[in-house]
Amino acid sequence: MTVVAVRRIAPRQAGMKGLAGALAFLCLVLCLLAIEQKQALAAWTTIREDAVPAAGQVADWAGRLISGEGDGVTGLKAALADDGKPLVAAASDAALVGEFAPADEAARAALGGATFAGAMVRFDTGHSFRTAPLRIAAGRDHFVFGQTFAGRLKAPANAQIELRRIIPVTRGEPVKPSALCGGDVPGLVALLHRRDRVDLMLFRAAARPGPEAPVADLCGVWRLRAR
Repeated sequence: MTVVAVRRIAPRQAGMKGLAGALAFLCLVLCLLAIEQKQALAAWTTIREDAVPAAGQVADWAGRLISGEGDGVTGLKAALADDGKPLVAAASDAALVGEFAPADEAARAALGGATFAGAMVRFDTGHSFRTAPLRIAAGRDHFVFGQTFAGRLKAPANAQIELRRIIPVTRGEPVKPSALCGGDVPGLVALLHRRDRVDLMLFRAAARPGPEAPVADLCGVWRLRAR
């Protein structure tokens, strides 16, 4: 009698475990929906694309450690570092549009204010750029040697930094030098949009933001706020 009872209860326990798993997934979805939409998308992207590769990298490190080639803590840090795959902006992410005022005196002197309208970025001081999407960088990424977007902009490590190429306003013409780059030709704009605030970084034409890039690649960093 006892054996039969155990066999009857086992399927019920398995069913309860399945229900618990489904409820856990539902709770995760509801938590994501409770966050601001853009942050939820970023969190879901991280769970979907970053968590599994990171686990694989750590597993690889553990295997090398057993064989004496794991490099200890240094190797673990390398395993958890970025894999070089750029983040991709979701189609539902809100585009940056509207007018923004300078958030400090440095932005007031250099830009005056800024208007974002599609591909165009116009400043009250008369400068204007036509841009094209490049990729999404993470806040933890280095833009020059020894500096990350998160550190410079006081942002989270998983903040999404929009990188745009600067292209000619008129086709067939080169991008013109700009006083914002000390008379050099600008080539890249990095934007971080946080509610009513925008941080803007401008890079020279030859710049390739990354851990090996020289500090001189950066033309300037300015803070703007919604008008």
